[in-house]
Amino acid sequence: MQSVQENIYVQCVNRVLDYIYTHIDDDLSLISLADIAGFSEFHFHRIFKSVVGETLNQFVWRVRLERGASIMRANPHKSVSDVALDCGFTSLAGYSRAFKARFGLSPKQWDRKTPLQGEKFSDSNLPSYHITDLQRDEKQFDVTIRNLPQQHLAYIRVHDSYKNDGRIQSAYHKLVAWYQAQGGHLDNTTLYGMSMDDPDITPLERCRFDWCLTIPADWIVHGDISTRILPACTIAVVSIIGGDLTLEDQILKYMWRCWMPNSRYQPADLPGMEIYHRLPTMPNSTASWDTLYLDCAIPVTHL
Repeated sequence: MQSVQENIYVQCVNRVLDYIYTHIDDDLSLISLADIAGFSEFHFHRIFKSVVGETLNQFVWRVRLERGASIMRANPHKSVSDVALDCGFTSLAGYSRAFKARFGLSPKQWDRKTPLQGEKFSDSNLPSYHITDLQRDEKQFDVTIRNLPQQHLAYIRVHDSYKNDGRIQSAYHKLVAWYQAQGGHLDNTTLYGMSMDDPDITPLERCRFDWCLTIPADWIVHGDISTRILPACTIAVVSIIGGDLTLEDQILKYMWRCWMPNSRYQPADLPGMEIYHRLPTMPNSTASWDTLYLDCAIPVTHL
């Protein structure tokens, strides 16, 4: 069981992680992020490393490069210099050196389709797909665009989320139990699963996954439950009705690698989402971990 101090540390680090992901091109120095966390620079450096497993500089460097790779893959015609600026690099030369150190080739050498060196750092039970296989799915997967209103979310974060399904499922049940203990009724909330990283680029052991439930704005969270505001946004959506995780993975790869590069949209600075129509493992529900009823959603903005 986590101590009160550990719970406070987790909430502070989660707040900083959320800020980094949505402000990737801003000042992400130790001094600025320690201020957001509410700790001294010295203490926050140690706290961040103990919770995340990387130093703050290592984490920011990696996330900026992985965001750059995702942007380049989704926007084949976007200039490398623009991508560098979007990801918080002050120069094209600096971005190119860092990209080559991370992926083994310069951003201009990459065709934006071929898997990068180092992708899929860990084993995965999900199949891989060649780009031509995904292109055949265009008629099968109907991508629609819709708007989401601003929402208050309570969430629980799972680190190293691909390690095993049990950790994901345990966190889900913990969040649902917390929500019901506050007097919430599951018919009055929406369940989101949010992937904070792209498992095709981020080392799998570094991937994070958030379970989120919509809550009233005046609810107080505690323990390892944190809260965030999901801003109003536009999402690209493909619905799954009775499908499984393999189908979800195929849809997301199609959306990122085929649909997005040929659309009028680019990724927004928000995580990809699962928006559940039916909650898994609820009594008298046909939904389960093997049978999904949800929307695969990517937040987007116009080019």
